[in-house]
Amino acid sequence: MTIPEQKASPADDNDRGKPATTIIINTRPHEWTERSISFEQVLALTYPNQPVAANEEARVEFSRGVHGNGQGSLRPGQSVPVKKGMVFDAYVTVRS
Repeated sequence: MTIPEQKASPADDNDRGKPATTIIINTRPHEWTERSISFEQVLALTYPNQPVAANEEARVEFSRGVHGNGQGSLRPGQSVPVKKGMVFDAYVTVRS
């Protein structure tokens, strides 16, 4: 049985015709087509195929965001509107 190939991000499936927006995650540019991005999506782009282990803690911070939401942090289950040039920093650390 073959497993269908999954797309790495919504930018790979631009079927809506919306142009991709460039966002920066840990100094690396990523193309994104959705209006918002979630905590989980940022981690998936940062650490592909590497789930956060039970003894690890993940943190996502952002800056250069949409007006009124210029900077802050995301927690699991939260999302934030995306704009061109928005910067995200994602960290995974081991709990002690």
